[in-house]
Amino acid sequence: MIRILVVDDQELVRQGIVALLSFETDFEVVAQASDGEDGLLKLQQYQPDIVLLDIRMPKRNGLDTLRYMRAHQNHTPVILLTTFNEPMTINQGLELGAQACLLKDIAHQELSFIIRQVAQGKSVTQTQTAKQVLFSRRELAIIEQLCAGKQNKEIAQALQLSSGTVRNYLSIILEKLAVRDRMQAIIRLRELGLA
Repeated sequence: MIRILVVDDQELVRQGIVALLSFETDFEVVAQASDGEDGLLKLQQYQPDIVLLDIRMPKRNGLDTLRYMRAHQNHTPVILLTTFNEPMTINQGLELGAQACLLKDIAHQELSFIIRQVAQGKSVTQTQTAKQVLFSRRELAIIEQLCAGKQNKEIAQALQLSSGTVRNYLSIILEKLAVRDRMQAIIRLRELGLA
């Protein structure tokens, strides 16, 4: 279970994020905060695995909150959220030690994917899509064939591989997507924008 603290001053946005995260069976939102000051208190109280932290907030903004955390040796992974695509602000957040800095218009499935990646100790930028983080070039070629509806033998012929090699790659792809079969894989790949 990935325990999450959501810090955002806009109640509707915060509640929306919490509602979306509640659909994921491996996520638990352990606390919410409406500003950086309250966020720091909840961080100490609940000790979440990950903090989703809005950049623009009253009292203490997201960058100041992150700066305070790192200065006080708190290395809880942080995913910064912002409404505005401001490269300087995003870079500043990453330099302060955020594991990701994402625009709030991110798709739910991509946010969930990035939370899982960060929980595994990876740093991710929104420009690094699921494709770049998760799959090798060969796996992407197989995914392309899979999403075109081709069977193992056809994929093997198209990519000049043995059927056994294709089967092994497909097993790895299913495992990475945390699904049981080809149909579920295609659905998950579509959610991630890879199909």
